[in-house]
Amino acid sequence: MSDIKERSEKVVLVTGSSSGFGRLTVETLARQGHRVYAAMRDTAGRNSVVASELRELASQANLDLHVIDLDVTDGVSIDNAVEQVIREKGRIDVLVNNAGIMNVGITEGYTLEQVKQQMDVNYFGPVQLDRAVIPYMRKQKSGLLVHVSSLAGRLVFPYFGVYCASKFAVEAIAESYRYELSAQGIDSVIVEPGPFGTALISKSPKPEDGVRLADYGDVAEFPEKMLASFEEFYQSDDAVDPQVVADDIASLIAMPREQRPLRTVSGLDYGVRDLNASSTPVQRALLETLGMSSMDPVQ
Repeated sequence: MSDIKERSEKVVLVTGSSSGFGRLTVETLARQGHRVYAAMRDTAGRNSVVASELRELASQANLDLHVIDLDVTDGVSIDNAVEQVIREKGRIDVLVNNAGIMNVGITEGYTLEQVKQQMDVNYFGPVQLDRAVIPYMRKQKSGLLVHVSSLAGRLVFPYFGVYCASKFAVEAIAESYRYELSAQGIDSVIVEPGPFGTALISKSPKPEDGVRLADYGDVAEFPEKMLASFEEFYQSDDAVDPQVVADDIASLIAMPREQRPLRTVSGLDYGVRDLNASSTPVQRALLETLGMSSMDPVQ
């Protein structure tokens, strides 16, 4: 009985849990009986209300849900958070790399500092977190790395260039880990949400290089018009409930490793499901050519 419980109830660390997919995911997983750490920045400051709400939910619903302070751009913060989980629970079964920001605007208008910030949060954050938890998962001979990417990690949307670059990078390292860690019992997967009405777009940092933007004339207004059309869509009956992303993450966690797909598209896909299906045999042929077919956990 204890072995069954160990397999079914996971210790899960979720980043970016203050809102959007992250908050939905921690609540969903906790209600399913998992031991969940909702990670977010500044739990005593800007996110204090959210932290209190989650603690109150845990108390009222008797959930194994804990709020933990974690800044994905700070290596010390990451190490402290992971060490706290290990100290309290003795293991970490699942890491959900969800924290992110989205730059949408004239690509040239983003300064180098802004581009670095995008990559720090969306790419180097998961890189640091993966590196922090992998040694513990290696000792356990089991573990799951979930990387929340985007359709923009497979398709290039105009004016999303900086954001797309960060998500393409995440997809590359997540897939590489899929192969390199498979023999150690560790799995790596990618979740690709479509357009959802979360705060990600509304909080999008704007390009700061006004000199470069001036050269675009009226075209510089196109990104704002596009974002306005997105917001209109999110208010329509065609909008998809972001809960589907949390449900997909929960399904991946519950799924046997040998059945778990590398990529899962959540919501509207703009053809990405077909793209993923068509690229899979190409990738598998590459692995076969290299004599590395055994590195793919799903044959």
